[in-house]
Amino acid sequence: MEYIVGIDIGGTNFRIGAVGQGEKKANFLRKVPVKNVFCSEEPIKDLTFCLKEYRGFLGKNGMQISAVSIGFPATLDKERKIVLQAPNIPFMENMPVVQEISRELCLPVFIEKDVNLALCYDGMKYGISDSEVLIGCYFGTGIGNAISINGKFLSGKNGVAGELGHIPVDGNHSLCGCGNRGCMENIAGGKYLSHLCQTEYLNTKVGELFHIHGMDSVLRKFVDRMAMAVAAEINILDPDYVLIGGGVPNMKEFPLEYLEQKIREHVRKPYPERNLKLIFAEDEEDKCVVGAAVYAAEKMKY
Repeated sequence: MEYIVGIDIGGTNFRIGAVGQGEKKANFLRKVPVKNVFCSEEPIKDLTFCLKEYRGFLGKNGMQISAVSIGFPATLDKERKIVLQAPNIPFMENMPVVQEISRELCLPVFIEKDVNLALCYDGMKYGISDSEVLIGCYFGTGIGNAISINGKFLSGKNGVAGELGHIPVDGNHSLCGCGNRGCMENIAGGKYLSHLCQTEYLNTKVGELFHIHGMDSVLRKFVDRMAMAVAAEINILDPDYVLIGGGVPNMKEFPLEYLEQKIREHVRKPYPERNLKLIFAEDEEDKCVVGAAVYAAEKMKY
């Protein structure tokens, strides 16, 4: 069996694994800090070095690679060949990743937004990949958003569609990593919870916020904002299914029922609220690695 190497480059961690045809779990999954991989001013060389080492390791275990598929927390060009901007990876701007790595490895290379690969995996897991309109809202450090229409990701004219986290919110003047002020993810993403741990809850770790403080007025307002973001997209797209995932809704004792209640409160009646289908997706370690492989396998059919 040949394997596709899937890579998930997150804001903090770098994950790599090998996925065989039809498999739903990654083999030989590795997880290391992103800063340990991208440690020079030449990120493509860093990534290529990592891939060559991993290919050698797989070869010693009798495993051959047919392709490489990489999920970036970044904006990509419409053709999915170039990384335009990746805030968490220094010097990774306007980089022809596909061309360079494909040349070095003599293999097909695919790149996509990491959040799209998460939706790819979840769509497969829940058997809803072929839905007419499928959306994923993933609340991690920021807000990741993926939109699939008739089985294809909506990329937009420039390839940067689906930036739900960067909807401007009235009264919010905080500076976002994108360079704008007032972005939704600054007040409804995990970075805001980290901020609260430095201001409101000084002796609480982020992962324990809901467990310790329940639904006090501050955390309730945070969840309300999450609901507004999801409801806004539902009202625009009228999706078949809405997948909600990421580290935040998977936190200990996060109020999922309350989040759904508030989403339904803000969604237009009678439709799409009446037959709205929400799925809360588990936060799995190899989700985007496997999603990357599934994505590449589909692309290689054509």
